[in-house]
Amino acid sequence: MRLIGKVTGLGAGYLLGGPFGALVGVAMGHQLFDRPPRELFGVPISDREVKNSLFFVATFSMLGKLAQADGKVSEEEIASVEDLVRGHFKLSRQSAKFAFKTFDEAIVSNDSFESHAHSFYDQFADSPDVLVTMLEIMFLVAHADSVYDESEEILIKSAAAIFGLDDEYEHILHLFKYQPDNLEHCYDLLDCEVSDDTGVIRERYEHLLDEHDPEVLIENGVPKELTNLAEEKRNLIQLAYEQILRSREFPHEGEER
Repeated sequence: MRLIGKVTGLGAGYLLGGPFGALVGVAMGHQLFDRPPRELFGVPISDREVKNSLFFVATFSMLGKLAQADGKVSEEEIASVEDLVRGHFKLSRQSAKFAFKTFDEAIVSNDSFESHAHSFYDQFADSPDVLVTMLEIMFLVAHADSVYDESEEILIKSAAAIFGLDDEYEHILHLFKYQPDNLEHCYDLLDCEVSDDTGVIRERYEHLLDEHDPEVLIENGVPKELTNLAEEKRNLIQLAYEQILRSREFPHEGEER
């Protein structure tokens, strides 16, 4: 992320002062949002870079708050975030350092998880696909140790409510619980019923593909490095849809009857 180089060079600590830092605070907020062309200490920043930085800092701030949900941060939770940063997102050394600093600062700050969620929603309310991506990243970390703690569940459900995605919560959970290894799971992955006609299932499938389109997510403010999870879920949705079509004796794309 090019912006990470800018902000770390100018003083990353200033970004970490409130709910995901002064980027959404009053002073920095005026610099970034009220005065085009936007600048950070005189360095020009594009609209996409602003969104990228907000999403990046919000991600690791909220993961820090999620990790301390039960009152302590375990070695397993730290390892899961390290795996996310280095293995899943494959962040550069500089970006990884900034991610860990944001994560650590969030753990010791007095800001609540909900304050971070509200601030994130305020910036991305017009992009429900971005809100879904944030929930999916939280689920990824929460399920890293194969145990979905009640404390984690409470916080992620609260984020879903703040994001206006209460109705999507169970389906997003299914994307982490199931694989398209049987027909029942395939319907769960598409959030459909066996009784739904094929047209309804196709509409749902196309909606989910759009919701997990990396190019659209990037355009809406998700850093490119953080879109590979959406690509993974998109592939899962594709496989589930193809299996449902086969079960109904419909050919999927690229296949003949």
